[in-house]
Amino acid sequence: MWKFVPLAAFAVSALCLSAAARAEGQFLARKGTDLILRGKPLRLVSVNKYDLFSRYLKGGDDRAQALASLEEAARRGFTAIRFNGGGFWPVDMKDWHRQDFYWGAFDALVADCKRLGIGLIPTVNWNTYLFPDMAGECALDMLLNPDSRSWQYLELYARQLVGRYRDSDTILFWELSNELNLGADLGPMRPFGWSDMNWRDLGAPFMRLRRDNYTTDQMNVYAHRLASVIHEVDKNHLVSTGYSAPRPAAQHMRRQKGQMDWTADSLDELVTYLRDTHADPIDLISIHFYSEHDNMRFGNKDPLSAKALDQLKQATDRVGKPVYIGETGDNYAERPEAPFLRDVLDTARRLNIPLTLVWNWDTPGDKFSVSPTTTPRVVELMANANKR
Repeated sequence: MWKFVPLAAFAVSALCLSAAARAEGQFLARKGTDLILRGKPLRLVSVNKYDLFSRYLKGGDDRAQALASLEEAARRGFTAIRFNGGGFWPVDMKDWHRQDFYWGAFDALVADCKRLGIGLIPTVNWNTYLFPDMAGECALDMLLNPDSRSWQYLELYARQLVGRYRDSDTILFWELSNELNLGADLGPMRPFGWSDMNWRDLGAPFMRLRRDNYTTDQMNVYAHRLASVIHEVDKNHLVSTGYSAPRPAAQHMRRQKGQMDWTADSLDELVTYLRDTHADPIDLISIHFYSEHDNMRFGNKDPLSAKALDQLKQATDRVGKPVYIGETGDNYAERPEAPFLRDVLDTARRLNIPLTLVWNWDTPGDKFSVSPTTTPRVVELMANANKR
């Protein structure tokens, strides 16, 4: 039988974001490489729920499922939720012009989370190609040209979203993107375009073109511009990138001249990449950390070990900004005891990483979903990590 542990039992008791919290320190703040909320260090294990807003927007049974998921998360002590703060495909934005309807759904989501004491981490632009596809343009138009239609769509959306909730203490912080860095520096692999993510019936084009490739340096220009817009509108909340952990060869790939270079980066090269991709006005360093993709570096040979988190934390400490794990998880069908996730949670605790978010809370159709019904032992593991 599960026992609900009140949020006050955790070091991050200030996450109970009620009207009484409207005092000095009500918003998340940086202090060196730590995150502070109302005078206390943030230490929390919680969840992603990618589809949270889309379910509120659809209404009916979808909204009911989302609300029930929120209530269950709060009961388990999972009181920070990262989610897609917009659409993924152009068809998902069909109601954007219906301002009262669209933002009314978002208002309802925020109000429910406030009532439940859940802090929100909205990702402003989850799919890099969403606004370029809406505009009939390519990714480089949005990334590099402030006069492009796609950038103007995104800027308008960001100003509407951020401006609406800039004074809300239910927002923990803003994210710019989801894993934008993993698409960088791949041009030599696809010099004539490619056909991934081209679902025509959802609004995508027939093909991605050369101008849909981008480099890390071009990405940095865009991230700086978008973070500046958010900070201009909202003086209260921090901004992060939403990036994954850099590829093990990210800095070598960044320096390649027309050819792919998969040479593993040194710790110094990792520091350089993280510093450049999380330069001011970006406040927080985001990493996503999964088995094999992110931990097989710096001599680690065990795909179920989170050993590489030690080096990643060393690197972020040298950059001098707080780091959080925006996504992690395990293959629950193959490993019901989730040994990799267990090691991630233990290592994050030892390293004092403020926030670890597991993918993906109570999401039907996602084989990596975690819930008390489908993965009870994993939920217990997460709840115990919170209690510690």
